[in-house]
Amino acid sequence: MKKRVVAVLCTIMMASGMLAGCGQANSHSEKSGSGETEITFWGTSSSTEDKQAIEDMIDRFEEENPDITVKYEGMEGEAYKTKIKTVISSNSLPDVFTYWVGEQFETLVSSGNVMDLSTMYEEDTEFTDTFVEGALDEVTYNGKIYGAPTDITCMTVWYNKKIFEGNNVSVPKTYEELKEVIAKLEKNGVTPIVVGGKDRWPFLGWFSYLAQRIGGVELYNEVCQGNKDFTEDAFVKAGEELKALSQHGFINGSLSIDSATSESLFAAGEAAMLVSGSWSVTTITSNEKTADDFSFFPFPAVTGGKEEEAGYLYGGVANTLAVSNNTEHKEAAQKFLKFYLSEDEQTRNVERTGTFSPVQVSPDSNNMTALAYDFSQYVSEEVDGFFPYTDQALASEESEKLLNALSAIVSDANSNVTEELGKVK
Repeated sequence: MKKRVVAVLCTIMMASGMLAGCGQANSHSEKSGSGETEITFWGTSSSTEDKQAIEDMIDRFEEENPDITVKYEGMEGEAYKTKIKTVISSNSLPDVFTYWVGEQFETLVSSGNVMDLSTMYEEDTEFTDTFVEGALDEVTYNGKIYGAPTDITCMTVWYNKKIFEGNNVSVPKTYEELKEVIAKLEKNGVTPIVVGGKDRWPFLGWFSYLAQRIGGVELYNEVCQGNKDFTEDAFVKAGEELKALSQHGFINGSLSIDSATSESLFAAGEAAMLVSGSWSVTTITSNEKTADDFSFFPFPAVTGGKEEEAGYLYGGVANTLAVSNNTEHKEAAQKFLKFYLSEDEQTRNVERTGTFSPVQVSPDSNNMTALAYDFSQYVSEEVDGFFPYTDQALASEESEKLLNALSAIVSDANSNVTEELGKVK
């Protein structure tokens, strides 16, 4: 599966004209029409802008399909994980739902909860052919297709240009230079990094990049595939650096801040840097007055590590739409899925967020923020390859153990990194 991610992303780079094609539950029911058929749709949304975009998309769908009403619930990622697990265990999934691609989706498919969509793809080749080569491989098991990939994302280091300039620091080329930047910012009373540690997975942006920059992509994939342990030297060193950052670098109280809040704090100028994905662009640039204050740089090379692989990005096929095997509205659910993945809707999403689409689209750069466009151009022209999100590459139980280990490392200055990572088995 990990090898397929690189192939899909490379295909997207060639297929897209300018490449841009990598809380509380929010219900749409109060805006829904009076269709004869009602389907339920659950999805993640990390910001008000994301929720509104989904609601607008549903409005367009209902306008085209007045006989169908979509009851939508959108929630922040961690809340979604908790709620979706509950309905999985009770075999009561919504008609259509988003899920994370990887080992955990494969496990869900194996449980029999997910509808086989192979016939849909076979009968509607026009829809099938809109996907870039290899995209559907990410949701195909034993020759059957169980989902529709919705987006491909990548993580980078976002930074506040004004804070850097005001403190006379430059974009670092190596991790050692990054630590010098952190030290200077701290000395000047500036918070260097905001991280949403409450959700745990944001720590992976630092840990996984460090592990790959130190040990390389091949070792990284070997560990994720279970052929080697998380106690490999590169991963232990990454854990030690993460612990050091928790003491000098990360915002105070990082374990009480969720990912959405971390994005908002960064956008408000409360920290100089944020390691996050292309999905953060909408929040970062939400204030037109400060949108041009932000830029990005690739996670730097670690001196003495795999410096020749510093051109790799952390990311891949992130999410998929799926249909419950127990839906009573198969036709309506599949119609909504196709609308969601239509060229028009995917183009809107790419232009709004700067993420990549598994569907062949030709976004207009004039409809994109400068930051989203610049990042997409960087990925298309300068990136050497990709390595997958660690939590998605692992089975659910392993992923939880790793996230718990990273939280323990960050929360306790006396933690034994090797011991904590040794629990991930």
